[in-house]
Amino acid sequence: MKILKIKDIIIKTHPQVYIPSEDSELLMENLVDVKNKLVLDVGTGTGIQAINAAKKGAKKVIGVDINPHAIQIAKENALLNNLELNKKIFFFESDLFENVEGKFDVILFNAPYLPTSEEEKVEGWLNYAFDGGKTGREVLDKFIEEVGDYLKENGIIQILQSSLTGEEKTIKMLNKHGFKAKKTAYKRFPFEELQVITAWRE
Repeated sequence: MKILKIKDIIIKTHPQVYIPSEDSELLMENLVDVKNKLVLDVGTGTGIQAINAAKKGAKKVIGVDINPHAIQIAKENALLNNLELNKKIFFFESDLFENVEGKFDVILFNAPYLPTSEEEKVEGWLNYAFDGGKTGREVLDKFIEEVGDYLKENGIIQILQSSLTGEEKTIKMLNKHGFKAKKTAYKRFPFEELQVITAWRE
């Protein structure tokens, strides 16, 4: 377990929870305006996106994750960053939207986007942070199919994914479900490009 400082946020890590990396920072740096808005952070991990949204003036932030270790460490990290739990920021277990109620102004998702074969799976809860199934799209596609039910009419979705997952596929699928979408930020690496896809209703 380590303590990291990312931007102005203090993060305690956990061996079974994804450690914030370049993808997390790219999403943080390109967060849409959340001032006085209701924000949902799906796959919250250490809670870094939820904490960032709360610090940027969101009215209420909910972070959900399938991983119970993530929920515990996210709560600890909120307290480390002087945020009062269950007042402005909330964390609870949920497989995508399974335990989520209500509609949100902004929904964030740093998707598990790596194409993963059976041999490439990681032991334990950490696997959920990486494993996007054989195509890298299994969890992301399910998210896109369901997200519209939880987004307010003028709401915005921000997805962090990799070029390995297919930028055009994500945009086409969002279009099919009634959203306009475009790549609003990216960071290039030798073998992939990390991408922020931002979507809103047409």
